[in-house]
Amino acid sequence: MAKTILKIQGMTCEMCSKRAEESLKAVKGVSEVSIDLKKGLATVVHDGVSEKDLIRAVVDAGYRAEARRGLLG
Repeated sequence: MAKTILKIQGMTCEMCSKRAEESLKAVKGVSEVSIDLKKGLATVVHDGVSEKDLIRAVVDAGYRAEARRGLLG
């Protein structure tokens, strides 16, 4: 399993974070998603999923995203 941290821009409320979370969970291979609305971060545990696919899921939900590298938990 791999863990990817995404910086998500555009989430302003709990419904926004829920929408982004559901979109990420719908990606085949994603097993766990945790969103920190205040920090604008999503932690995604997955297997066989590219960062590009994760970012696309967030963009499809209506937000901007980028993979964060070098961050701890």
